[in-house]
Amino acid sequence: MQNKVILFDWDGTLADNFDVIKNGINHVFSHFNMPLWSDEEAKRNIRLTARDLYGSLFNDPKDVKMALDIYLSYVEENHLNVVKPIMGAEGFIRALHEAGYVLGIVSNKTQRFLDREVEKLGWQDMFNVVIGAGTAKHDKPHPDSIHLALERLNAQANDAIYVGDTETDMLAAKNASVSPIFVTYGLGLESDLKKTVFTGSMPVICHDYRELCNAISSQKI
Repeated sequence: MQNKVILFDWDGTLADNFDVIKNGINHVFSHFNMPLWSDEEAKRNIRLTARDLYGSLFNDPKDVKMALDIYLSYVEENHLNVVKPIMGAEGFIRALHEAGYVLGIVSNKTQRFLDREVEKLGWQDMFNVVIGAGTAKHDKPHPDSIHLALERLNAQANDAIYVGDTETDMLAAKNASVSPIFVTYGLGLESDLKKTVFTGSMPVICHDYRELCNAISSQKI
């Protein structure tokens, strides 16, 4: 049976806003006189929500709050000037929408930033649900945000696919019992999945939107 509900991660899966995320993190690090992250270091570490990231980096709750405030202020000021679709994403999403798939986004990006970016790209009419960080009780890799999206769509886990570009996404899909698809053009590495998520059979892996379209339409998923 063909799945009709397709849920997507946002950054690195459909949209490119890496520079703002990395620069926002380094803006915080500069404030605290910490070493800045290179592109590769940022790609390896951008997985969690901003709140969870800074909670893991600072022991003092006051520092966590200050870091989060500095980061969110930077992103709020800059993200809409930089966000852009990953090449091929708009045509791919539009084709799925026109084919009758029910589409949604489940991201660890702050909800208000996610909503604004979707609207900035003019994609809001193609997604039936958009879930950002802080909207569900727990964020990815916990399954709550995917479960909330399915609840709002009145859909079941076995009717859904989750597409993402990091091991955090794949772990969330696994925890939520939805079919995972991993894309290699984003922030994560295929090798990460074997180390942290899947000890047995691997998820479907796609290298571009053509392969992703074929995977979604496949009866094997």
